[in-house]
Amino acid sequence: MGRCTVSLLGGFEVRVDGNPVPPDAWRSRRAADLVKLLALEPGHELHREVVMDLLWPELGTEAAGANLRKAVHYARRAMQAEEAIRTNGGMLSLWAAKVEVDARRFLDAADLALAAGDPESCGLTADMYTGELVPADRYEGWAAEPRARLRDRYVAVLKGARRWERVLDLDQTDEESHRALMQGYYESGRRREAIRQFERLRDALREFMGVGPDLTTIELYERILGLEGDEPATPAERAAVLLATGLVHLNRGELDEAERLARLAKAMAIDAGLGHELGDAATLLALVSYGTGRWNEAFREEFTASLTEQADVGLAIWDANSCFAEYYVSGTEGPASWAGYARDLLNLAVKAGSVPGRSAAQLMLGEALLSSGDFQGALSELHEALELGTSAGALCLRCLALERLAEVELALGDPDRARDMLEQARPAAEASALRSHLLVRLLGVGLQVPAEPLAALDAVTKAERQLAEASRVCDPCSINFHLQAGSVCARAADLPRARRHLAAAERVAGLWPGDPWAAATWETRATLRLAEGETSQAVAFFREAATGFASAQRPVAETRCRAAAAAIVSRS
Repeated sequence: MGRCTVSLLGGFEVRVDGNPVPPDAWRSRRAADLVKLLALEPGHELHREVVMDLLWPELGTEAAGANLRKAVHYARRAMQAEEAIRTNGGMLSLWAAKVEVDARRFLDAADLALAAGDPESCGLTADMYTGELVPADRYEGWAAEPRARLRDRYVAVLKGARRWERVLDLDQTDEESHRALMQGYYESGRRREAIRQFERLRDALREFMGVGPDLTTIELYERILGLEGDEPATPAERAAVLLATGLVHLNRGELDEAERLARLAKAMAIDAGLGHELGDAATLLALVSYGTGRWNEAFREEFTASLTEQADVGLAIWDANSCFAEYYVSGTEGPASWAGYARDLLNLAVKAGSVPGRSAAQLMLGEALLSSGDFQGALSELHEALELGTSAGALCLRCLALERLAEVELALGDPDRARDMLEQARPAAEASALRSHLLVRLLGVGLQVPAEPLAALDAVTKAERQLAEASRVCDPCSINFHLQAGSVCARAADLPRARRHLAAAERVAGLWPGDPWAAATWETRATLRLAEGETSQAVAFFREAATGFASAQRPVAETRCRAAAAAIVSRS
């Protein structure tokens, strides 16, 4: 046999003796996937059961085996050689003669370059990486692990070659690369460039990861600020040091020191009119108060103080606390307590004549009424919150009000109005500084709009692609999306995808206090068990969900789950 060359980086191509296999020769997608799997292995072979688990995880052994035999047949036809895929006992191997694979060649070269620690060798190896692993298979489960392994090795050789800017093109949050660039600017006396590099790092970590720079980076930044330059450190630069150091103390559990630094930064931001830094200070204070179990008291203080400030100050404080408000409404106190808290805040806002304050309080009240099943009351409060938030230019408040209104319309049986609300909310989410929180929430509600299972499944696919392209998605805010996607996929018989979304939801559910999301997770588990034919477990899980919803004072959800369990029993 001749030589076989397989290209996987940046695209898929097979050449036999230098002649490319035409794309239309791959009559079976799984035949091409089989070749890719074998090409990625160091010895270009895998056990047939491993291949079956990777390519057909949802099928039984007999059905998966039949599909594998077809894939082998079509791969041999495409490559015009019976020995293209060899079988020996339970093993499958690629090509009887020499096989060259660009991905394997890159990995081997990377190992040597990194072991040598030579920047030039690392640079030459980095040039061998011509693109991500088979981009067309980005959403295939089997490709995720090797794609991540190749990308990690690429980043490693880029760092070995000191190509810091290229690393940041791939990952804006890579602190080592930012710090290396800062150090270079510092050593050459380029103070302004070093400060800008720190600001890039700080903004990226906040937006994409919700954290701050580590202490080593902060200490370097302080040295940079101490360099002699044309002008002293600005209030914004000094506030950045306070906030970054405060986050370090927060992560260490040193809450008193984190709070002290946050309050210093907040005062500095107010005095200097720094809206961006004020929002960061409010976020740090919210994190501290949530960690001490007194968020509702602390937010009342912040909310009250904001009512006498300029509108942008009040909005910055609300934006900083919006996620924590969702934690509170999902906690153990229940919607009745939440409604009372919201009414107290509303009274304060009305007395102060604060439009943003009224919008935030009425949004919270509408959420509480929605949770308790008072849909007409929720409609009234949420429409008022929407009108006030829009007039105040509050993108986050507008988006959240529209999201909740869509949920009310779905509960009232009007999916068309719900779709309209979500479409109105999308521009606000895209333009908001909180888009990493808002977009995934809108997509989660949007999965509840289509009535037909296949249409809903198509909505899941589109949403997954949008989230894959997003720079960051807030983990806690993604829980409803994963639960809805898991249920949709289960009802459409896409069980592997349903399991993946359920696993993601189960991971995130632990980040939430109280019973509502735990109960919702049981409901999705029940939906999946029903699709798997495990009716007894489905009944038990629906009942467990109903009990959780009852404890959380969610009567509509409780009734829905009890009815689902009863319907299964009546059919048995």
